Amino acid sequence: MRVLLIIALLGLAGPSYGVDDSGCSALGGTCTDYRYTTCKAGYVTNKCSGDSNRRCCLNCDATCVALEASYASGDSACAASGGTCKVTSNHCSGSFVSGKCGGPSDRRCCVPASGGSSNGVPLASYSACAGLDMVLRDGWGARPPKYTNHMHTPVSQVFIHHTTGSACYDVSRCSSLIQSHQNYHMDNRGWSDIGYNFLIGEDGRVYEGRGFDRQGGHTQGYNSVAIAVSFVGDYTSRLPNQAALDAAKAIIECGVQLGKVTSGYRLQGHRDVGSTACPGDTLYSHIRTWAHYS
Repeated sequence: MRVLLIIALLGLAGPSYGVDDSGCSALGGTCTDYRYTTCKAGYVTNKCSGDSNRRCCLNCDATCVALEASYASGDSACAASGGTCKVTSNHCSGSFVSGKCGGPSDRRCCVPASGGSSNGVPLASYSACAGLDMVLRDGWGARPPKYTNHMHTPVSQVFIHHTTGSACYDVSRCSSLIQSHQNYHMDNRGWSDIGYNFLIGEDGRVYEGRGFDRQGGHTQGYNSVAIAVSFVGDYTSRLPNQAALDAAKAIIECGVQLGKVTSGYRLQGHRDVGSTACPGDTLYSHIRTWAHYS
């Protein structure tokens, strides 16, 4: 009797997987270790027994399967980076990167920790930067540059610009506008590429231009020693929204984190070193309140 009691107690102390998965079952899902199984419809937490790695994989019905098939046509940029497109509630052994997958915004490219780079920066490094939602060049449909000039980093200066023209509030519109700015810079001005290192949409995303390690074509006399962050739109009489302002600060701080921008960098507006109204009166007045402006 004593032996049987000990065995019973040991059984109670063991894993109770499947004992209380009713929350997941009610959703039509299946509990599994999310580290080893990709769930097309995504995972839900706190619906399964066991440890925190055991999560509820929602059922991917016929509609879900059809949608996944349609999204796949936009996954080539992720595949080229050695990544896999999946809903971000799935496990990723590296980092999720925006702008490289078809489908909704929570479907992103999982790039292995050792794989892929853009403009000399490992894709995983961009994703490690806090508050940064990055759309890489191929994510917004950039043309290849005519040529590139490497820039020594870290740089000690950051310039703020605006593109003038229309603003944008989603990836589709921002991508279209940035493509038009690139076309103008390359075809009308004869530059090698879009002039800015990064662009900011009022969707709160950062759009990669020349990146951190390539000389820009933005601020005469400073292109080889500074980066430029340009807000998409005209900010003469209004400020960019808070999402855009936060995104600009995030990419600058990402540069500091990655060793591409010095921690004591100097921030200025384009008009501080040139005869121009850029970056617009209202935005210029605002950036003068930022900690690194001088």
